Amino acid sequence: MARNNGQALPAPKQARSQLSTGRLIDAAAELIAEGGYERMTLVAIGERAGYSHGLVTARFGSKEGLLWALIEKMVDDWRETMLRPALVGKTGREAVQAMLDTFKTSWTRHPVRMRALYILIFEALLPVPALQERMADLHRDFREKLREDFDKAIAAQMLDPATDTGLAARLIISGLRGAIYQAMLDPQEISVDQALTDVSHLADIILRPPPQP
Repeated sequence: MARNNGQALPAPKQARSQLSTGRLIDAAAELIAEGGYERMTLVAIGERAGYSHGLVTARFGSKEGLLWALIEKMVDDWRETMLRPALVGKTGREAVQAMLDTFKTSWTRHPVRMRALYILIFEALLPVPALQERMADLHRDFREKLREDFDKAIAAQMLDPATDTGLAARLIISGLRGAIYQAMLDPQEISVDQALTDVSHLADIILRPPPQP
């Protein structure tokens, strides 16, 4: 394996595999952003990425397998490379604002991926069991992590102890999804930046500091 400045580099075959996988995932995101999950086909993905649909099947096994890879890529990239560093030393209201800031950055850097993710979120209401289950799991995890953070903020005396942390988590996620939906539906009237600012104002209302003695 080659090295660059002391760092191991992927072997040529591995590097080609990573490149083709990335292109296939990006092609899937583009097709979903353009026409939704149900219209996305393995043949169309291969054509968009410049490969045969046989490679798509060999790499991911099925359309559902590619869906998992796509969602994991989008969500994991956001969590690990953006959200986790942004949350260091923050909890409660500050953590929510940091999360919203990373959403804004994601929409700026990866608008196609983010549009595809939200289309998948909305299409999960259709009778597509695999998609519905994955999105339900994603939102359960999101709610639980927010609730845990708000509990920590109460323990650190940064949040009103009367706060219903489960309700607060549900309301903020509902506000986020609804605000982005409006921005995607009517971008001439509501920008993504405005939608995220609206959610920030909502968080100010829901996440109150402890009452003064």
